[in-house]
Amino acid sequence: MKVFDKLLRASLIMGAAAVSLTSIVTIAQSDNFKIRIAAGHPAPPLAVVNQIQKTLVPNVTKRVAAETNHTVRFIEGYGGTMANLFEVLESTQKGLVDIGAVCSCFEPTKLFVHNINYFTPFLSGDPLIVGPATKKLHKEYKYFHDVFQKYKQTYLGGGAGDDYGLGTTFPWTKAEQLKGVKIGAAGPNLPWLDYAGAAKVQTNLNEVYNSLQSGIYNGVVIFPAPYYGFKFGEVAKYYTTMGWGSVVAYPLAANNKFWAGLPAEIKKIITEEIVVYEAAVGDESTTKYSTALANLKKQGVTVRDLGDTERKKMAIQIEPWVQEKANEYNAKGVPGSESFNRLQALIVEGGAKPIYQYTIK
Repeated sequence: MKVFDKLLRASLIMGAAAVSLTSIVTIAQSDNFKIRIAAGHPAPPLAVVNQIQKTLVPNVTKRVAAETNHTVRFIEGYGGTMANLFEVLESTQKGLVDIGAVCSCFEPTKLFVHNINYFTPFLSGDPLIVGPATKKLHKEYKYFHDVFQKYKQTYLGGGAGDDYGLGTTFPWTKAEQLKGVKIGAAGPNLPWLDYAGAAKVQTNLNEVYNSLQSGIYNGVVIFPAPYYGFKFGEVAKYYTTMGWGSVVAYPLAANNKFWAGLPAEIKKIITEEIVVYEAAVGDESTTKYSTALANLKKQGVTVRDLGDTERKKMAIQIEPWVQEKANEYNAKGVPGSESFNRLQALIVEGGAKPIYQYTIK
């Protein structure tokens, strides 16, 4: 009996140890992940930021809790509270931010290739066409992903904003009336008015109201939704729908070290929810475009359309610049001419009927 007792006791001890070890492993596998996500712009006026807050963050949080043994807690920093418009890329590279949403327009050198929609204006103002077409382009050409790896980041995706227009402090009807007029824009879209003879002033949304009010410039290239949301119509009461086009220029990217530390099931959820986020951005951008124009009219802003005659004239005038940009891509060792032509083809395949298609060699 003594031998049996000893064996039983040993068996119980081993069993308890096994249960204890199992508990430890389970606890170790059930982790809470803190995710710092940032954008330089505030959320409500821009769909690309607003849908991070409204769709991406809550969807990922809920799904991780429901589908895995883990939980995630997002620390959100919009409007420059975590990193300003010009710091998001660098902050994500350094690991101060885990997932950064950076406007490529404010990274004209480092994220030059992600400004391809800016370099091909007048193709389509429909986010539901431009978004999927650009996403296909990014999938087909690896260099859109490779550029983020240079800055220790993994490119996740991005949605399409609504169509760009021109707000001014004065009425106008023809492009030649803009000659010598100071016009503000984010950067890569400044040359859109070069061929009209306008004077370029680089700016950002945070500066526009005071600059228009004080006369630093008398016009700004901007979507109608933020034009209404930021109340620029109070100081510049004319808005022209130009048809410059929708752009995918607010890419989301994750710090590589942070991304590598996430369990595969969380990565999968984030990747899947990026697709949902992109669709939500397209939907909000589409809705905001029409509602913002209506609201601008209620705000006392005179809203008019440029018209196809002037639009086509501007597109033809800008063609040499489009070719120049394609050449810059080629010079960087990526297939610029091929990519530009492919983007045009994808946008047409998506249902767009551009007022003019560029001949790019």
